[in-house]
Amino acid sequence: MKKFTLGLIAVMGLMVASAVAALADSGFSGNQLMKGSAHWYEKAAGTVGPVEKAAGGLVLQSGSFLYLEGDSTLHKYQMNANTLLGSAVLKNPKADLTKALKADGVDSMELVVPLETLKSKESGLDDNAHKALLAKENPTIKFVLDSETVKGGVMTAKGKLTIAGVTNPITLSPAVEATAGSVHLKGIQKLKMSSYKVTPPSISLLVTSITCTDDVEIHYDVTFAPAK
Repeated sequence: MKKFTLGLIAVMGLMVASAVAALADSGFSGNQLMKGSAHWYEKAAGTVGPVEKAAGGLVLQSGSFLYLEGDSTLHKYQMNANTLLGSAVLKNPKADLTKALKADGVDSMELVVPLETLKSKESGLDDNAHKALLAKENPTIKFVLDSETVKGGVMTAKGKLTIAGVTNPITLSPAVEATAGSVHLKGIQKLKMSSYKVTPPSISLLVTSITCTDDVEIHYDVTFAPAK
């Protein structure tokens, strides 16, 4: 019985050591549970600013992020935007921001993603994705607002989205938090690449090929505030 107990303890010790080693290899730290860590692709854009030629009003703030997530025949993938440009102008610049949002008080709003800064952790995927999106001919993804209303903490934002040179009407439904000085929008938008005449990228290997699915999701968490 004593030998059996010692043997069981030894096996358990090996299992714990293996688990610790696996967590160490994955880069996991116990402190992450307390810190509320985010995935790498939820990283805030390194560069934010107003859309070129837009003057006054609200501009995108530091801490904003956007990433694309899709699936493939191998695994899911994400692409984070390291640069985001955004501007908005109220119909009445002196109006209270919270009241203006509830009454379609935004005159214009644009959010632009330069494609060259939209990257995953795999350079091969980036190259194929940029080719599929016709990045050389159409270097940005752009959303332009037509109208918006807010009810129950949710914004209904109708506008146009341009990808790979193709523009389609779209309705975004982000959660919204507004104060007198800023507006925070957070949401997920599902899209099909084929709706923008984009052929899902693929890569051929020696023994197989990897193809991305048609469906993708755009995750965004952005904040606008008055330009300084």
